[in-house]
Amino acid sequence: MAWSDAELVSRTLSGDREAFGKLVDRHRRTVFALALQRGFQPAEADDLTQEVFVKAYKSLGGLQDHAAFARWMYGIAGHVLADGARSQKRHRNEVALESAPEIAAESQTQGPGRDTADVLRALAELPEEQRVVLTLRYLEGLSPKEIAERLGEPRGTVRSRLHHALQYLQLAFGFKAGAGAGNSAAGSGDVAEGAVR
Repeated sequence: MAWSDAELVSRTLSGDREAFGKLVDRHRRTVFALALQRGFQPAEADDLTQEVFVKAYKSLGGLQDHAAFARWMYGIAGHVLADGARSQKRHRNEVALESAPEIAAESQTQGPGRDTADVLRALAELPEEQRVVLTLRYLEGLSPKEIAERLGEPRGTVRSRLHHALQYLQLAFGFKAGAGAGNSAAGSGDVAEGAVR
């Protein structure tokens, strides 16, 4: 039987530790993906994901609406990842200046890795709520209706966030509506429209 987030939160607060494990299993992949999208390496992303769930567990008693667990937890993730990014930036600023040219030259010759970095950089520039719905849609494969239920948001809000996120990514990578390969009716604008139905 699949328990809802609200039921798992209630069971956790009643002392059922396995219930919180189920919440972690349900949301871990999304939080990990959000960390990767912020530019963290997999090991760092894993550490930050653990930190998110530790903070969520410790603060769970303060969650008033158990059905809003996902939205609340992704909010915690946003704060943890932002703190991690600030810390990472401080660390990078401490790197000796003579190593900077080597890093720049190396990044110019990496080929496919650079494409991935460009995508992750574009995703990192999205507002957190757009990044969350995009991740749930394309990583978890949830429909807009399922995302709305998970986040406790209106479906129209979810669809709007998906639309704006896809529109931003299309602009970031130079796609224009109607500019499909030889098929103006199948342009990227149609892709964005179809993706949020």
